Amino acid sequence: MVKRCVHGTCKSDSRYPDKLHGAKFIPFIKPRQNYKKCLRWIMLCRRPNLSYRLNDMTTETISKNTYVCSKHFHNGIGPSDDYSDPCDAINGEFMKSETTSSNWYARNTSEDGESISCATSVEMLKCHNKETMGVSVQTEETLFSSMEMLSCVSQIHELEVENRKLKEKLNVKKINQSTQTDFLNFSPESVNNSSISGLFKFYTGLEYCRFLLLLNFLFPGSKNEVTYTKSRKEVRNMPVSHQLFLVLCRLRNGLNVKDLAFRFAVKCQTISSVFTSVIKFMYLRLGSLSYWPHRNIIMANMPEEYKNNFPFSMALIDCTEIKTERPSSLLCQSQCFSDYKSTTTMKSLVVCDPRGSIMFVSDLFSGCISDSDICKKSGFFEYLSNLLARGFLLEGDAIMADKGFHIEKELSELGLKINIPPLNSKAHQMTVSDVSKTRKIATHRIHVERAINQIKCFKILQKKLPVSLFHVANDIWFVCAILTNFQDTLLSI
Repeated sequence: MVKRCVHGTCKSDSRYPDKLHGAKFIPFIKPRQNYKKCLRWIMLCRRPNLSYRLNDMTTETISKNTYVCSKHFHNGIGPSDDYSDPCDAINGEFMKSETTSSNWYARNTSEDGESISCATSVEMLKCHNKETMGVSVQTEETLFSSMEMLSCVSQIHELEVENRKLKEKLNVKKINQSTQTDFLNFSPESVNNSSISGLFKFYTGLEYCRFLLLLNFLFPGSKNEVTYTKSRKEVRNMPVSHQLFLVLCRLRNGLNVKDLAFRFAVKCQTISSVFTSVIKFMYLRLGSLSYWPHRNIIMANMPEEYKNNFPFSMALIDCTEIKTERPSSLLCQSQCFSDYKSTTTMKSLVVCDPRGSIMFVSDLFSGCISDSDICKKSGFFEYLSNLLARGFLLEGDAIMADKGFHIEKELSELGLKINIPPLNSKAHQMTVSDVSKTRKIATHRIHVERAINQIKCFKILQKKLPVSLFHVANDIWFVCAILTNFQDTLLSI
């Protein structure tokens, strides 16, 4: 890079070292380093033949490639403690650092004691106007203001910078306030009152009236009994209706934590704390209820075709799997790997009535478990035994299942039967009666698969369940399953 001296009419150039006579190039003071000193150097380095303007140099044109040669400094080397500025390009005077301001004031003030205004000086320093600016300039003394003016210019610059920063902060604050105002409207009431049809059901999967029923059951009298993982001020200030709405939005639409934090104008930690705590509370409250009605109620509400074909079949059972992220532990990977899905999964047993309402849902097990084992380990047989003891089921009642459930022995010990499609034999063709029974069972057993699909309409279960939610996986699965009972039944009577 070629270095040139910008001082007055100096022609020092790094391309001609023989003419430098040992002089060095000193970097020009940058405005961001010392704005006052930069202005002073610009004034000192002005060219004497420019009687109508200050200089081609301005604070905007000073760059890393702007230099002053050491010839113009008192010691011939560069700035020193006593003489930190170059000499005046007009008369070659050197001024000590402590007397610079006073000397400049005495020399650059006009005879009548007046000086050019700060605003005019700023315009001249920036060279926005290359003309005479409508002012008749007769002498150099009236062209330049004093160092006092330079100080004022510097103060004006600092105030402009401060003003710009304050405006930016104010704009950010206004945006935040408007955002908070907008998303404070993201509440159960505002979404329900929206002009968009079905918006509340889109976000939660429930009608607004059923949401209120669920809210009153979980928080009677708006009394909050949730034990939060972290006690935060934002959590305490959030109404319980908003907290339940938040949880349902994440379950139904699989909204990310950051998305919910933006919508509710709170921190991400608050969203995590509310979701984890409330979903555990819902699991306890909803899990305390019994969802298996008396057999007389089941029979009274059976679809007509189902009642004609299987009048004593009280429940339909099936297993389903949800995909998960791959655990880091190799043991967990092997246990969760499902040959059916060819990925890591968690498996659960789902039981519904002939109309598709959920009556029993087991905890989640590793994906490698079989259908028969999950019936044993989930406590399903103990639950049936309890129902028999209470009279909710009678001996001779049946359970409808798929071929993969080899539980005839366990059910027979309880006095119950199982309706499964007839097993196909390689040696003999299926009889007409077996084909007819298989079709009938398949026609009605599809409703348990529809019930499972209704559970998986909660999008948090459609994605791979992250490892970070494994500690509440059972809570999420159970709550999603039970929430389908707050929706319309799959089959009408």
